[in-house]
Amino acid sequence: MGKNDAPIKFDYKDAVTLARFVTEKGRILPRARTGLSSKGQRALMVSVKRARMLALLPFAN
Repeated sequence: MGKNDAPIKFDYKDAVTLARFVTEKGRILPRARTGLSSKGQRALMVSVKRARMLALLPFAN
């Protein structure tokens, strides 16, 4: 995910895409591992939290 890459649109309903940015224990990967900008990381965080509330993704153990 460099500056020249197309930005990823995070949707809380797309659990498959969100699961790429979550560990097997359910924790959101840090920015250093995802390579996202701070704005992209915030969008990821909001989408993962919404997906957790709707039981599309598990909460952290």
